[in-house]
Amino acid sequence: MELQQQHLDAVLLAALRAAPRRYRLPPLPANAEAAVAGGTEAALAFAIEAARIEKASPASSPGHDAIQALFTRALAQLIREALAPERGDPAFQAAMLQAQDAAVHEHVQLSRQRAADRRSVRMAADAIAHPGKLRREPAGAVRDALARLHGLAATDAWTELARAIEQLLAQELPGPGNFQAPLEAIRSSPALQRLERGSELLRFESVQRYQALCERRGPLAGSDAAAAEGRASAQQGRIAEHAAVEAFRKIADSLNRHRKGAAIYRVARGLRTPRGFPGEANKAKEEWDAAIVRGDGNGAADLVLLAETKASPAAATSDFPRLLRGLRRLAQAHAEAVYAFASADGEQRILGTSLQGLRPIRRLLPPHVIYCCSAPLEALPQPLGAATKAVLLAEPASLAFAQQLARGEAPSHAALAPVWNALATAPRLQSALHQYETAQKARAAMLHPDDLLASVERGLHPS
Repeated sequence: MELQQQHLDAVLLAALRAAPRRYRLPPLPANAEAAVAGGTEAALAFAIEAARIEKASPASSPGHDAIQALFTRALAQLIREALAPERGDPAFQAAMLQAQDAAVHEHVQLSRQRAADRRSVRMAADAIAHPGKLRREPAGAVRDALARLHGLAATDAWTELARAIEQLLAQELPGPGNFQAPLEAIRSSPALQRLERGSELLRFESVQRYQALCERRGPLAGSDAAAAEGRASAQQGRIAEHAAVEAFRKIADSLNRHRKGAAIYRVARGLRTPRGFPGEANKAKEEWDAAIVRGDGNGAADLVLLAETKASPAAATSDFPRLLRGLRRLAQAHAEAVYAFASADGEQRILGTSLQGLRPIRRLLPPHVIYCCSAPLEALPQPLGAATKAVLLAEPASLAFAQQLARGEAPSHAALAPVWNALATAPRLQSALHQYETAQKARAAMLHPDDLLASVERGLHPS
């Protein structure tokens, strides 16, 4: 049966709305008593959402003081749980150790520029002691010494490198290739001095404890384990994208079999916002994983479905604000214009009027913009995201409270009131304030590709 394009678009839109939301976030507890009964994270999520509602509509919010007390009690309990030696939060314990131990603090500061310092010293060593250069030097003690310097720099033996340079400088270097000046430059460089100090700090017991906590938190940046984890994460992302694109292709094929007219539905992967597009990028999403467009293949096309793929449901929460910014920018398209989007499936010329329909309303995605995820169903989605917990625990008042607990003191949970007060006003806590609302909206727009495909087929072949 052939159908008009407008009807097919309506079938697709109806299928999007009717498809099950298997990743939807469960509702928060109905009241404070239920929130307390639900545990620490449920109580915190309930109190944070109450703070957001109060900020948005003060007249409709529950009792401020009671909710503040609920929040501070729950945050105090979260801190106690995070400090538990075995089952606690290693990231929080590492942050607390950094805040209270000068050697750990210095280690962290030096680590931030360690990669740049390492490159600087190695480049300087290569300039005089690279094996390719040493082949031109006559055999002897000088060449052997320089080769040793190169080996020490290559293996991060910074203290040994500094001592070897000092010993070499104490000698009279023979021959026309006088290495005195470049060696002195390496030995006196702030980069090598920082690397030496960093190696010295690694012998401190507190720094070793800090590193052990960081390893429990996950692979260290730059390590082989971190690289392997990154590759595994990228592979999961590719699998999710492949599942979504395959479902989109089947949907486009089904729509095309029912179409009446010249326009065809086709899939476009990796759409990229054109250069010079209206509006500012401003951290907005500029590449879109998958789309279905409708056109005759020669002229401009309408965008009828736009999707971002995620390997896990939780990943959409942090992505959601950037997605909204990207949609708002696309909606600034001029109605009469046609925009050329590069994509993995060739250039896609899309009508400005079609892009204007992407504007979010009250932080809600348009019905034809979705997240796609093919991950297994979660046993019990948590109402409080890991990023929100990390932000709350990193607050100065939280760290101070934890330090008092570590000293054996019994601070009042009221000492955490500064965190509550900052929730509604501090920019650094805005993501935490909106965390449940954001997760709820992102997950409400998340579909499994199989569910979407089945919903479209039901719309095209109603019983």
